[in-house]
Order: sequence, then C-alpha cells, then structure tokens
Amino acid sequence: MKKLNQYGAGLYMALHYKEIRSEISFLLRKHNFAGALQAVINHLRSLIVLQSTDKICQHIHFLGMIYGRGNNYVKYILENLFVRSLGGLRRISSVNAWAEIEAQLPTPFLEVLKGQQIHNLLKSK
Repeated sequence: MKKLNQYGAGLYMALHYKEIRSEISFLLRKHNFAGALQAVINHLRSLIVLQSTDKICQHIHFLGMIYGRGNNYVKYILENLFVRSLGGLRRISSVNAWAEIEAQLPTPFLEVLKGQQIHNLLKSK
C-alpha cells in the first residue's frame, strides 16, 4: 500500500474534521501540513473544554490511522506536534477524562509518548 504524504494526509484530515475543514484546506493550499495539524490540536483542546471525551477519542483514533499509513515526514510531524501536545491536553482535562483518552490512545502514540517522557527525564538530570 502506498504511504500517505502530507498532502494526502491533510486531505483526509479536511474530510474528517468537518468543523475546521476550511481552515485545514486553506493551510494545505499554502503547503502547511504542520499548520493544519496544529489546527486539529487546537480543535481537540476546544473539545476538552467542552468535555466531549468520546469525540476526542474518535479524532485521536483517526490520527493514529493517519500515523500508521503516513510516510516518514507525516509520522515525524505527528510525533513532534501531536504527541508533544498530549501533555498540554492532559493538563487541561480532568483526571477521569484523561484516563479515558489515554486508554484510547493508539499504541504507536503511546510508545512515542513514553519515549519522549523518558528522554525528558534523562535530559532533566
């Protein structure tokens, strides 16, 4: 199967995230995949404020699918933008909501998250 490049991944994101489709499409026209992903992260933050945990889990599952089908660049951007943003999402969500979100995280995201946490611990010593 052919890997998704940033444009293909962005098109899937524009189709999936109906609420912010125009923003994602605009950023993709500017060849700004990282900006489109940041728009998705901001959207997830707003859903946490609204306490829409089920919807957040669906969106994160979708991003896991994009990660699994993405090329190296798409994976790199998802690791460095999305997975790093999980710490911020954890800080603004309730304990119960975060437990539910964390339980639904796709395995590749959990592995990257744990790797980043270990790296940060070693760096702080």
